[in-house]
Amino acid sequence: MRQSEAQIVATAVAYQIETAIDRNAVALRGIASEVAAAPHDHALCRRTPDRLRRVDDGPLRFAIFDRGGVLLCSTRGFKPQINPEGLREGRTEVDLVGFGDAVRFRVGGSDAGAIAIGEFSRNTIAHIAQPSGAIDGTYVLQLHQGNALMPITVAVGAQGPISRTFDISAPIADGQLSIELMVRSAPFTATEIVLVLLPILMWIAAALIGWIVVERLLLRPLALMQRAIADYKSGDPLLVLPVLTTPALEIRRLGDAFQRVTQTIARHEVELEQGLARQTKLTREVHHRVKNNLQIVASLINIHARGVETEEAAAAYASIQRRVDALAVVHRNHYAELEENRGLSLRGLISELASNLRATAPSSAASLAISLDVMPANASQDVAVPVAFLITEIVELVMMLDPGGTIAIELRPAPDPGRAILSVTSAGLRDHDGPHHPNQDRIGRVLEGLARQLRAPLVKDGVIGQYAIEIAIIPDASNPGS
Repeated sequence: MRQSEAQIVATAVAYQIETAIDRNAVALRGIASEVAAAPHDHALCRRTPDRLRRVDDGPLRFAIFDRGGVLLCSTRGFKPQINPEGLREGRTEVDLVGFGDAVRFRVGGSDAGAIAIGEFSRNTIAHIAQPSGAIDGTYVLQLHQGNALMPITVAVGAQGPISRTFDISAPIADGQLSIELMVRSAPFTATEIVLVLLPILMWIAAALIGWIVVERLLLRPLALMQRAIADYKSGDPLLVLPVLTTPALEIRRLGDAFQRVTQTIARHEVELEQGLARQTKLTREVHHRVKNNLQIVASLINIHARGVETEEAAAAYASIQRRVDALAVVHRNHYAELEENRGLSLRGLISELASNLRATAPSSAASLAISLDVMPANASQDVAVPVAFLITEIVELVMMLDPGGTIAIELRPAPDPGRAILSVTSAGLRDHDGPHHPNQDRIGRVLEGLARQLRAPLVKDGVIGQYAIEIAIIPDASNPGS
């Protein structure tokens, strides 16, 4: 049974009950008026059941009271409690009494001189409320008022695991009661199930077909292409894509575009490598030529120094030659050890510089000793040049102040991983009260200028005789702990 059909049945049953109540209420209202007009006419009271049977709605118990609550006439043994207050003229009050055992209604006489009470038993209501049409399946028909219920009809029909259940209600007597029809209809038929499931099956089929199309023709070729592209590495000659059998022309064109791009990238990488090789070769050649030119200049200075007559002039030529040699050492070490441009090795630079300084020392400083303790580290040329000049100036200062002394050159790590501390220590650098060498102030100004190039303060410790400065380095990749 459909829900709309059940609503029609419930409305029809409510109408039948309400009609039975109204017919008997009208009959009782007239009888109550007559009894109230002749309260001592016992024959009139005896005729009342026969008059009510003419209504033909089933057995009805009744009782008639006057306005004072005195019983005037009633069915034998029927003496309900009465509250004459609050009954409005022309209104029918309907209630479920007991535990849903009966339906009781109360009306006033037409002359307002009496009150009539009628009562239908549950069996009578069940007789009145027979559904006009057949109801398929299990259903329950009952009256309802507040918390009170009167089951009227309970029928058990065909059921199934997917039976349909719904509740229908209809008002009676202006909503004083309501009829409720709870239906559990017959299970869905195969045709109904197919009609319900057909859209779902069509949606599932469409989703499956869509998934197959997208997976086989789009996603799988794209995944193969993505895997080939991920495996491609810089330097590979060509991107090799799998054979794409997809009918999607756009995907095949995308694969061709990737292959063209990788060919272009490979060609550009070759051109860049060739250009870098040419640039490296040119740079090395430039440094080689500069180094050769500086050696020529040093040789010319040495030749001219041999022809001087005074010792002061020879010392001046030697001082200039040492500075030119320091610059030549920097250019000779640039790109000499590391083909990958990671800077100059400070250990090699300082070692060669120390050798040159000992070799070009004047006769007065022939016994000068230079000890080295240099950590492995690299530095850029912008740092290496002022470092070379700084060491040269300090060593030359020691040659003037303490020609027979010892010089200790150290390069040790600084707290900052990208920095190192360069120190030159000698007894000749200690503070003393005697007169200063004439060239000491000039060398001091040169040292200050070189410290500014290194962007760090040059710290002098006059007690131990030491110059120290912090320089920027490139840590040696072969010595990660340095």
